[in-house]
Amino acid sequence: MSGSSLDGLDMVYCEMHSGLAFSYKVLASFTAPYNKEVQKYLTNMEVSILKDYTNEHIYFDTISAEMIKTFVEDNEITKLDLIASHGHTIFHFPEKNITLQLGNGEKIAEVMSCPVICNFRQADVDAGGQGAPMVPIADELFFHDYTACLNIGGITNISFLENGKRIGFDICAANQLLNFCANQIGLEYDDGGSMARTGKINEKLLNELNVFDFFNLPYPRSMDNNFIRDHFIPILSESKIHASDKLATTTEHIAYQISRIINRQIKNRNIPKNIYSLLVTGGGAYNSFLVRRIEQLCGIKISLPVNTLIQFKEAIAMCLMGMLRLENKPNFLPSVTGARIAVSGGDIVNLN
Repeated sequence: MSGSSLDGLDMVYCEMHSGLAFSYKVLASFTAPYNKEVQKYLTNMEVSILKDYTNEHIYFDTISAEMIKTFVEDNEITKLDLIASHGHTIFHFPEKNITLQLGNGEKIAEVMSCPVICNFRQADVDAGGQGAPMVPIADELFFHDYTACLNIGGITNISFLENGKRIGFDICAANQLLNFCANQIGLEYDDGGSMARTGKINEKLLNELNVFDFFNLPYPRSMDNNFIRDHFIPILSESKIHASDKLATTTEHIAYQISRIINRQIKNRNIPKNIYSLLVTGGGAYNSFLVRRIEQLCGIKISLPVNTLIQFKEAIAMCLMGMLRLENKPNFLPSVTGARIAVSGGDIVNLN
């Protein structure tokens, strides 16, 4: 899994079982970091639905194949049924019936001599869905004991049961915004929210971040990285307030948007706050200041899961989607994406 935070390629080696009960076990995991050259390449890539991305697919596939090969060798992995590769999202325009993730799987299949499943989202988009978020299928099959599942990555999304069906949607931009603010002062990220904790909320900036119509759209809904770069990043870039205040305000924006959704769920289902259980994963789970603000705004207590789940839940979900695709079973939830039918999405690449 390559996320919008551009920190690297998340890889997990999983043993999974399907049937009446689904289960998984992580046998090995690692994030292979992207160097500055790769980060720059992915960040500055031209975005156009008319462009031929053949060379870009090869570039990213080659990088991925090298990282996967090293991961397999380092962990002495000898049995591989399949490799599920999400790729790296360049654009996501479900309203135009198109989505693009770099990596067509061919180089990975060639190097690893193993079936590769990629291009998961397009089938759901073709069926009229958002093609996102993808992780709720794992929430439904692996983590259904939680009241809600929240992933705080470059974009934060949530899933939970409503009227007996799982729904899920993107809430707002998250680590993309915080990392941008930190990058402005030469930091990779604000470790634990330590700088944000010392800042003061700027009401003008907070209002500018909260004003977008997206936050009041009904679900299903998904947020495109390019929308974030075109609308939110310029606001942060043009703001001249102190870095700590900018981080504090951005953190408050994220916590506020998350709390709106959770508080609405609590109210609609009349859930006692003392039994509300929230699974928080993604890099934002390590931002203790952000997590604390969510607790305060919602009046709930958050207990974080084990590190492997925090860091690699999306990659685990990709393994699950790959297994379901190999078995020709639905790996998207129409109640989440809005698709007309439940599709088994993904192109199977097998060069043997």
